[in-house]
Amino acid sequence: MENLIDQLDLLVKINIDRTKGYSVAARDVEEPQLKALFEKLEKESEGFADDLGQVLKKYKQTPPETGTTAARFHQFWIDIKDKLLGKDRDAILSSCETGDETALATYTEALAHEKIQTLPDIQILLEGQQTIIAQDLMLIQSLRNQEKNIPQA
Repeated sequence: MENLIDQLDLLVKINIDRTKGYSVAARDVEEPQLKALFEKLEKESEGFADDLGQVLKKYKQTPPETGTTAARFHQFWIDIKDKLLGKDRDAILSSCETGDETALATYTEALAHEKIQTLPDIQILLEGQQTIIAQDLMLIQSLRNQEKNIPQA
């Protein structure tokens, strides 16, 4: 049971990281469409963390309130880079892409966990969230590719 709790705990933290990452992206981006997208993804991540937190509560566990240490280090690096290079669209999209790739890898690892495979309700929840994050990642990658294909003046 402990490994199940650890996996769920990590997924809550990953979604807290996504929430914070998309909040920063929404704050930093100038384009209204991207700002709206990032705000939507921020709320989506909050919902995922809340849903996973409810599962933890069913197991008499307290959901985490902060994200991962790696994400805090990544955010620190982004803050330094922003001060040195400014906040450009590609850098913001790149950070979002990295965050979602990390989230997907974490979900894949959790879904491979033996105990989760024996709990259909949890497995269905995680697969649904993973599918949505994968779609989000494809959208972010598409936006980055559009950026790269725009002729420079």
